[in-house]
Amino acid sequence: MFDIDTIDTQQQSVTATICENARLYGATPERGEFDPREVWDRDDATDAVTEAFRTLAEGVGPDGTQLADERESLLWGFVNMLDAQVRRLDRSVDRLSPELRDLQSAQDGTEVKSRELELVTDRAQNLGDRRDAFETLRDLAADAYRAETGDVWRPRHGSNVSQTGKLTSAAIDARDFMRARKDRETRAHLPEGTLVAITGGKEVRDANAVFAQLDRTKAKYEDIVLVHGGGPGVERIAAQWAERNGVHQVVCKPDWNAHGRAAPFRRNDELLNLLPKGVIAFPGSGITDNLVDKAVKLGIPVMRAN
Repeated sequence: MFDIDTIDTQQQSVTATICENARLYGATPERGEFDPREVWDRDDATDAVTEAFRTLAEGVGPDGTQLADERESLLWGFVNMLDAQVRRLDRSVDRLSPELRDLQSAQDGTEVKSRELELVTDRAQNLGDRRDAFETLRDLAADAYRAETGDVWRPRHGSNVSQTGKLTSAAIDARDFMRARKDRETRAHLPEGTLVAITGGKEVRDANAVFAQLDRTKAKYEDIVLVHGGGPGVERIAAQWAERNGVHQVVCKPDWNAHGRAAPFRRNDELLNLLPKGVIAFPGSGITDNLVDKAVKLGIPVMRAN
């Protein structure tokens, strides 16, 4: 950086030098000032996330070591770290919403009120842009997670949607989906289409049979939205199929904390409350049979697959 005391004022003014250094090295705006800085450098950020993910996948848990058993959990946590930033920035924008509404109502034509509104709007816009940047990075890492593990990344709670449209398929938590039906202004992207549920056991003899059945179902219902319990086996294979085919998902996970051993059966009730067009049932446990029996009683068609 330049030493202000040694600047040749015939070549560059003090003000110009300060502005140039702020542009080159960064200058954080004070409270009550607009933020003119770029939100991010997309290429540098995506390269950094890609390299960090690759390093974790290849270096921390190489095959033949015990840490290799922890690789999938570690990579899940990496994607979750980026998702946590998205959710934190979402909350920050939400906290500014009441202030924005109040300032809009308080506009009286004076310059003071107008500037206050402009500053808060600028702050909200910047936070939203940061949120979108982290969502893009999260989606990039989620795609790398699927390529590395063969599984679709999803948060432990809530939905995995992409407002910036980078995910090939959204995974909507069933509770979010039900709330969205009641509140059409929800921020989550409510998937429109024909709901089709799939269920089955943890042990799968032929994954291709699941793929083939879903392919046939999609040929019949091009706007299919897949509903499942987010578990292993048939449901995990179905989630992978949905991701590869750009099909949105509604995920009904058991709430073990709230319902204990009854959680899978209560989950079945929640899934059927979504009123799917039909249920594809592969062989499974008593929990699968319970879902099938309840669907039949509700008049929901069940297609038994092998």
